[in-house]
Amino acid sequence: MPKDAAVEEFARLVREVKARDGRSYEALGRRLNVSASTLHRYCSGATVPEDFGVVDRLAVLCGADGERRRALEESWTRADRARRPPVPEPEPVPEPAPDPKPVPEPEPISV
Repeated sequence: MPKDAAVEEFARLVREVKARDGRSYEALGRRLNVSASTLHRYCSGATVPEDFGVVDRLAVLCGADGERRRALEESWTRADRARRPPVPEPEPVPEPAPDPKPVPEPEPISV
C-alpha cells in the first residue's frame, strides 16, 4: 500500500530533525520517554503519532528553531488527517409516517 504524501513529508521532516542531532534512536528515545522503535516508525513514516507533543519535544531536544517546529506541526496536522479514516456521512433519518386516522367503531345494531 503506497504511503500518503502528507505522511511521507512528515517523516522526512522528522528524519531531518533527528539527523541534525546525531544521537541514536535509543539515546533520543530515553530522553523523550519513548522507545527507539517508536521514533524509528515516525522517521520511516510507518506511524504518525497520536499527538504532536512527542515530536515537538524531539525538535526542541535536537535544537530545532521555531520555524522548523512550526513546519513540523503543520506537516503533522496534514499527516494526522491523512492517517485517520474518513468519517462517513450520517444517513438521513426518514421522517416518521403520520399516524393513521382512527377508524370509527361501527354502531351496534339493535334488534
